[in-house]
Amino acid sequence: MSPASRPVGLKRGSDRTPIMRIYRYAYDDGWRPYFQTDAAPLSLAPGQVLSVPLSPETFCLGYTRQGVRRACVKNATGKKQCAFCAKEDDFLLCLRCDGATCLQFTDGLKNDCFGKDYSVYLAAFGQHIKAGVSKTERLQKRWVEQGADYAARVFGGVNGQDARVIESALVRSGLLARLTLGQKMELPQADGTVMDDELQSDSFRRVAETFAKNAVPSPRVESMQGHYPAIASARPTEYLQGTVLGAKGPVLFLEQNGAPRAFGLPNAVGRKILTNTLAAFA
Repeated sequence: MSPASRPVGLKRGSDRTPIMRIYRYAYDDGWRPYFQTDAAPLSLAPGQVLSVPLSPETFCLGYTRQGVRRACVKNATGKKQCAFCAKEDDFLLCLRCDGATCLQFTDGLKNDCFGKDYSVYLAAFGQHIKAGVSKTERLQKRWVEQGADYAARVFGGVNGQDARVIESALVRSGLLARLTLGQKMELPQADGTVMDDELQSDSFRRVAETFAKNAVPSPRVESMQGHYPAIASARPTEYLQGTVLGAKGPVLFLEQNGAPRAFGLPNAVGRKILTNTLAAFA
């Protein structure tokens, strides 16, 4: 059974001691979101009824080394990752890579970068377009994880480092490297023309000519909107409670008092679930 398909029952108790920390949010093989905690996955699939009180403070989640999460030795608070753990995190080096120089010191991640097939893509969020990199085998899932309205694979047949070089060139041409959670929670509406216009622009054409060997001929723009609930607007909420209506990348939609509300999933990462909610994981 995939992590997010495990039902979660929530009951109210009296002890308010923090017991479970939320380490990350992710999407399972069925492209349904869930929280990974230090106890068990917490499903965020449509139809789940949540009542999850979160600690007001954020705790450092430690760092990863060769795929293993290690606890923060400083027990730091205030950030999801303290400065010490950020320096020790081998995966963070890959996230910050621009392709110029490989700084990775872990053989496993180096092999993953240079031994796998990667793609460079463009993704539209309303009128915003960003460039990104993904392993080709999980490209569409990556678009759903990010909440893209439209996306297109524009370069392929490259390793991870070369993909970062192309991505950096696209960013220098004027495309975004990332969008903030706030921008995505605004739920801007997009149509496919914004992607068509970018693919026909002189700035994109120059990058495509520079990396012509790996450019995808006539990139196909794909609509991802069928993967998300049809919610045109939703006021933000700080509370992880209500019936799950669905998700759009990092934004979880909940029905609260008969109206849709938007909860930013990254806002829960690094916080603890209090024991006045006893979670029964099946």
